[in-house]
Amino acid sequence: MNALDRAIAWVAPNAALKRARARAALGLVRGYEGAKTGRRTAGWTAGTSSANAEIGPSASRLRQRSRELCRNNPLATAIVRVMVSNLVGTGIMVKLSDPALQALWEKFVLQCDADGVSDLYGLTALVAQAWKESGEVLVRLRPRQITDGLAVPLQLQVLESDHLDTSKEEDLGGGRHILQGIQFDALGRREGYWLYPQHPGEAGPIRAALVSRFVPADQVLHIFSRTRPGQIRGVPVLAPVMLKMRDLDDYQEAELLRKGIESCFAAFVTNPNGNQGSMLGADAGQPDARGTRDETIAAGMVKYLSPGESVEFGTPSSVSGFNEFITNYKREITSGGGVPYELATGDLSNVNYTSHRAGLVEYRRQVEQEQWLVLIQQFLRPVVEAFKRYAAVIGTRNALAATAEFTPPKFDWVDPVKDSTGELIEVAAGLKPWQEAVRRRGFDPARVVEQIKEDQARFEAAGVKVQIGDLLLGAVAGAINQGSRE
Repeated sequence: MNALDRAIAWVAPNAALKRARARAALGLVRGYEGAKTGRRTAGWTAGTSSANAEIGPSASRLRQRSRELCRNNPLATAIVRVMVSNLVGTGIMVKLSDPALQALWEKFVLQCDADGVSDLYGLTALVAQAWKESGEVLVRLRPRQITDGLAVPLQLQVLESDHLDTSKEEDLGGGRHILQGIQFDALGRREGYWLYPQHPGEAGPIRAALVSRFVPADQVLHIFSRTRPGQIRGVPVLAPVMLKMRDLDDYQEAELLRKGIESCFAAFVTNPNGNQGSMLGADAGQPDARGTRDETIAAGMVKYLSPGESVEFGTPSSVSGFNEFITNYKREITSGGGVPYELATGDLSNVNYTSHRAGLVEYRRQVEQEQWLVLIQQFLRPVVEAFKRYAAVIGTRNALAATAEFTPPKFDWVDPVKDSTGELIEVAAGLKPWQEAVRRRGFDPARVVEQIKEDQARFEAAGVKVQIGDLLLGAVAGAINQGSRE
């Protein structure tokens, strides 16, 4: 408090208190550099709109540009491909608690594609591809007739988000409304979707009038990443780096063009007498209006010039730091795209075992999060619940009471010896259940036990004295001893 503040406090305490509060509030605002106004933030505009207000006008263009990049930009293609291969791999396995229902599920896995092209694992990869590339994807649950010959009268149809009629917005009264083609009830729950029967951009003949129709929400799965409260639609994973990818393409194209132009200049002959002098190479045509001619030089040719003539060769300029710039730019793009640089580019020149492993650990944590919070929660779990309902309709006992376990694909070990040693030590020390260790390797624990029993029986039948249990215990003991030595 300065002298002026003390004087005001002596005369008018309330006024002094207001000054102190205002100064404290101003100090809080000035405490964040990002909230300051001035020269450095002069062109920085940040809106206060909701997630839906931001996504709505931009979703279509973002989706189109993302698809174009994935078609023509190698780095964009690699980013999405790496994401899908790590999220899905060969498929996320589902194990139902009821054996009879599990047998029915295995048949459904093979028959579930409404297009008749893939099984459930292929559809999962297609869903992940469309989700990452377009920002969102729709899956329709298609009921079928009992007479269609399916194990369960249900199939799945994967639709691009273009089928959503985003122009459909309406206040239905009583709190019910339609926003960007999605209809909500008074409590904000999804009642259904307004979908086009055919892709609006289809090049073939239009089978029906392009008029959207209402589809109840229990027949549609909407898969997307929700990053803000209240968000109802998704954006492509490449949205933050689209311009950088475009700029990088333009820069490389400009550099390639510059090199091509410079390579066209071979040599310039100077004659102090002003005449054409002797020919340096083969005549490539008639002289122009100024009397100058163009010639071509063959590789390995030796030419003797006339006295007084000299040759000056064009020297292409070099761009210092070109490779470093491209590498750093790609690192920024892959980081914004959510994939390690080494996985997207295949460039392992500047990493060692420790740094590569550390990067994979963080990336795999991100992959695991999206597997469980998006793919399983928004796609596979609802599919399982729908399958159970339709299985109950055809008379399968205990279908609704069955529970499901999901097993994502395993992550390959960077160093199998060291990684397996650590895994065995954790299991032996009781820090991790054996079943969890098996599931993290992408296997079904019950099936593994059955296979071990089958192997044991084969060994005994063949008279081979191999005790698999003793081998496992020996491996654990060896791993613990190895770990203690290290």
